[in-house]
Amino acid sequence: MEAAQYLRKSRMEEGMDTEEVLAKHRKELSRYASQHDIHIVETYYEVVSGESLYARPEMLRLLADVEKGLYDAVLVMDIDRLSRGRMKDQGIILDALRDSGTLIITPEKTYDLSDDLDDELAEFKTFMSRREYKIINKRLRRGLRQSIQAGCYVANAPYGYRKVTVDRKPTLEINEEEARYVRLMFDLYLRGYGCISIARQVNAMGAHPHRVSAFSRSSVATILRNPTYMGKIVWDQKKHIKKGAHGNPKHITIYQPREKWTITDGLHPAIIDAETYNKAQEIMSGRHVPGKNDGTVKSSLAGLVKCAACGKNMQRLVMKGEPYLLCNTVGCCASAKFEYVETRVLEHLREALADMQADKPQHQPRDLALMEAALAATRRDLATANRQKARLYELLEIGEYDLPTYRERMDVVKSKIALLERQERVQAQDIDRARCVDPSSLSRRIEDALAAYDTADAAKRNALLKGVIDQIWYTKRKKTKPMDFALEVNLKPF
Repeated sequence: MEAAQYLRKSRMEEGMDTEEVLAKHRKELSRYASQHDIHIVETYYEVVSGESLYARPEMLRLLADVEKGLYDAVLVMDIDRLSRGRMKDQGIILDALRDSGTLIITPEKTYDLSDDLDDELAEFKTFMSRREYKIINKRLRRGLRQSIQAGCYVANAPYGYRKVTVDRKPTLEINEEEARYVRLMFDLYLRGYGCISIARQVNAMGAHPHRVSAFSRSSVATILRNPTYMGKIVWDQKKHIKKGAHGNPKHITIYQPREKWTITDGLHPAIIDAETYNKAQEIMSGRHVPGKNDGTVKSSLAGLVKCAACGKNMQRLVMKGEPYLLCNTVGCCASAKFEYVETRVLEHLREALADMQADKPQHQPRDLALMEAALAATRRDLATANRQKARLYELLEIGEYDLPTYRERMDVVKSKIALLERQERVQAQDIDRARCVDPSSLSRRIEDALAAYDTADAAKRNALLKGVIDQIWYTKRKKTKPMDFALEVNLKPF
């Protein structure tokens, strides 16, 4: 009998070394196979722990080979190693094995899915495995919540705190060097300053957030809303929708409204008193607060427009009742009305379509060898710039640079990297287009997108534009007229 063996850790083995566990399983299955005259043709090592079938590449490879009829059997430690995920995934796996006539062999039992009793037993065992998996997860979540309620669970220390252990329980203590900026943010906000003004002031004073180079409007607003600073612990602020659930093409994080948060007392000390915190919330509730992600697309240009100055995504923000497109980087390019930018993008598509239909090439024929050499040179310059960036961190750590000098030089290097990355994308796209001789496919997609655009909602419009546009680069100097902005629209390859 020729068989494949599928190796995967169980929930009970979490925390153990994956290679050691799988090596032990392989040894046991090899011994069983030799005792029962089973020839193991191929071994499938599943080292990821994804619950979904489509997050397990080795299982997908195994199913493809099973459907080709390559094996008489699949050898596993236990039937629940095949799937503890959704019933739909379990059904796909069992159907593939049943339809191909492939046996499931475990050291405990052999399952022939063409036999009604074995088929029912396999379905029952996978169902019970799924039920056990859900119970374990529920216990883990309950234990996590109990830990949070006891004030002894800390995932990441927010700005102003550092993680410590008290009586073997992780908690927070005040980092006074950062906490003074937190107090200043609340003080300035209560005195009428906006989040952008506060970000500029604390950046100028030398404040440095944990994960980015400088504070922005959104990071200041996040601090002002965070109950952790008055000694509280919060969870249920976010809700996660996995990729593939409800038909969504990617993992989505939804920020829940405040009334759905769970807030309890923590063990850590407060940086801000409750009265100050509550006054800040009252002021914030009377001002416009940018909408949080609720899992829906509200901008037709979402993920398409980047700032040419800093390379970050431009954001849609409603100000004074009208949507604008702006860069979140403090002091970067000027904003423009969203309607003007969207109109300009559509005009560009109409012009591109007219050129294609008139058989006017958008790109003059060029020597591919020269284009590829230019791209290689850009990539070398980009690698050099990234090494410079890494070197700046080292010079800061050893005290060669003070913080102001480090930040000044880091801004120069980051701007250079953003420019080179943009240049690399454009050059690579030009090469793709130069290699293509038939633009009819792209022209049809542009024509279809323009025809459906007016009647589509924001999410559909975004999908239509992403089908024909690779990237849009936005430029606008401050104190210029509303329409004085420039767009560089890079279409997708033909």
